[in-house]
Amino acid sequence: MKTVTEEHYPLIKQTIKTAPTFVHSILDRMIEGTVYTDTVAYQTLLFHTKSGIYYVYGDESKTSIDHQLAYCFQQAMEQQKRFTLFSYSEQWNIKIEQLLNNQLRKLERYTFTFHENIYNHREKHGERDYEVKSITEPLIKNSLEFDQTYYEEYWDSTSNFLKNGFGFCFVHKEQIISEAVSIFKSNEYAEIDIMTDSKFRGQGLASSIAEAFIDHCLVNQLKPCWDCDISNTGSIHLGTKLGFTTPQKYTIYTKS
Repeated sequence: MKTVTEEHYPLIKQTIKTAPTFVHSILDRMIEGTVYTDTVAYQTLLFHTKSGIYYVYGDESKTSIDHQLAYCFQQAMEQQKRFTLFSYSEQWNIKIEQLLNNQLRKLERYTFTFHENIYNHREKHGERDYEVKSITEPLIKNSLEFDQTYYEEYWDSTSNFLKNGFGFCFVHKEQIISEAVSIFKSNEYAEIDIMTDSKFRGQGLASSIAEAFIDHCLVNQLKPCWDCDISNTGSIHLGTKLGFTTPQKYTIYTKS
């Protein structure tokens, strides 16, 4: 496999048809990552974030990716680092399971399509009980879920998130009780991650804070993205109300 230089990232963007948001984050140089290819024709691609998240794309029949994928997995095992591999096709699933047999845990997730028309005609939540605040460094220090460690894992650093990402939260008595942040973002897409304090659930806060996130996306010509585990019925229900429909199943592999 060859490493694709950044000057060729625009061509890769034109080549791929579907990909997780973090792939676009790499290609738009918002997070650190590496792109491997088999040939200059980009028939097979392997994307790798600094934090250990991977995505395979293209022609799964090519064998050039086998060694690189096995090497990345072995490095993750030896260094006790994260290994999370995304696959959007059953053909890739078969190849991955053959290549890394009995060493992986398989999880199934949904990615949804956002329909702005549904969102605009939904039943609105009504008046918010709490003030919406944009995520800032002091708020990150007080977050229950999206703390400095979170941003270092997904954004390489807190400062990079504050520069290129965005998020919103509700604060009650100086405590963050609900939060929606971009786990990944590119020039076109923003993937949402939501947390609500267990003591404040059932008040519609997740829906309301998600609306703040989506409204920001629409104002800034970004496509909001919603993914979740196929068993997460609460997330599926909430996403559907907000205009995220037509679930497409994909697979994640992690170290077993």
